[in-house]
Amino acid sequence: MEIFGATASAIGVAALFSNCVDCFEYIQIGRQLGQSFERCQIKLDVARTRLGRWGQAVGIDSDPRFTADTVNDEVSQQVHGLLEEIMLLFQAVQKSSKRYELKTPREDLACFANAEMRPEFRKVHGRLKAIANQRQRQTSVVKKARWALYDGKNLDKLVREIVEFVDALEKLVPPVEAVQRQLSLMELEEVEDESSLLVLRDAAVDTDSILSETVDQKIGYISARNHVKDIQGDEDGKVWVGNEWNTDYINGFGERSENTVDTIAAKGKSAVHVGNKYNGRAS
Repeated sequence: MEIFGATASAIGVAALFSNCVDCFEYIQIGRQLGQSFERCQIKLDVARTRLGRWGQAVGIDSDPRFTADTVNDEVSQQVHGLLEEIMLLFQAVQKSSKRYELKTPREDLACFANAEMRPEFRKVHGRLKAIANQRQRQTSVVKKARWALYDGKNLDKLVREIVEFVDALEKLVPPVEAVQRQLSLMELEEVEDESSLLVLRDAAVDTDSILSETVDQKIGYISARNHVKDIQGDEDGKVWVGNEWNTDYINGFGERSENTVDTIAAKGKSAVHVGNKYNGRAS
């Protein structure tokens, strides 16, 4: 990862940020991590997603403070410094992996392929990777090569410290929470099954509170169950089984619930609704 010395100082905040996000793309998971490799990959994906969300929410690619070739104001200098620390962290962990490779037989350095993931993990990984690619507007100026994580401790260190740096970035340049939450909703588009959402929640619970909360809300929505065993009635009677929500209801997806009815007799012009109604207003 050839960046340090004059290179890091010579590029602006937006370009350095793009390089930080791009670093995740080149990490592979060594087979020494065994069955946990899927969870390790999703943890990295969530850390990358949170960093990218902050950048999009604060306008990292549009705010003149960050897009200028030179860093002048104090806040931009501090942001630049934190991003340099993230790059140094990647470099340190990569060097640790290289030292491991020098003393380990080549046959023990194999890495997992994405195709080996179970479907729910592969779906989440693909979605978060697509989000990261959509957010990247700048081409990386740093030469990179693929490298592997062989040690769970190094992976935990990488994720933990990146989260701490993002915490610091959010304190330094606070994003609007409503924007953050709207972006997290977008991140969950196309992830509709509960098993994939549970994978995502497990990875986000300690690293990305906004994403974790959004996942919980969506799980609650899709987990609602409405069931009627027997429906009786004439042609004018109306029975609706299912949930109703207003398109303006973006504060949540509803709550986990189960509504079960044995028999409904809808006669005359009666209308029966078995389910929940979410309209975004206090009832």
